[in-house]
Amino acid sequence: MSARTVTSALVLAAALTGCSSTDTGAGTDPLDTTTSTPVPSEQSQIYSAALHHLILVDNPFAKAPTPVGYIYIVDGPASRSLAMFIAADGPQFDTDLKNEITARAADLPPVEFVADPQLHTEPARQGLTGVDNDGVLVGLSSLGRQDDGTVHVGAGLWCGIDCGLGLTYVLDHADGRWTVTGTTGPVVIS
Repeated sequence: MSARTVTSALVLAAALTGCSSTDTGAGTDPLDTTTSTPVPSEQSQIYSAALHHLILVDNPFAKAPTPVGYIYIVDGPASRSLAMFIAADGPQFDTDLKNEITARAADLPPVEFVADPQLHTEPARQGLTGVDNDGVLVGLSSLGRQDDGTVHVGAGLWCGIDCGLGLTYVLDHADGRWTVTGTTGPVVIS
């Protein structure tokens, strides 16, 4: 054997030995999800549960899979109005909250937060054509915590001149997760 072959074999063996080491250092393993995945905030969990229920269960065209192609969420909480919660009248949502809601909506159509919902709508279109990309415009109210531990969240969905829904969800925390358990107050249907 030549010296070059022996040297190459030793370098390869050293590299393989180094790669097979199980010592990853103190919490630096890139595959260690216990240190790299933050727990989502309670607020994002509540909003995500309401969003899933609105899109997958209570929308005006409730079908599986949903025909919604895109979800535009109004960036900021809205109070109940004839606009079905789709006119924000509060400050924009925190960036971390938006990122958490978007991550938790991975099983839904693409989600985008919009400051000006009118940029993606055409009110003259009918049915599921009033919003760009066969989408829906969604508004969410501030969380309303109740004395019994539940939370009320207003949610509205608009997808065209004759396609909309506004209601207030009641969410309860059970078995480690927030779940929609019903609605309260009036329901607006277009």
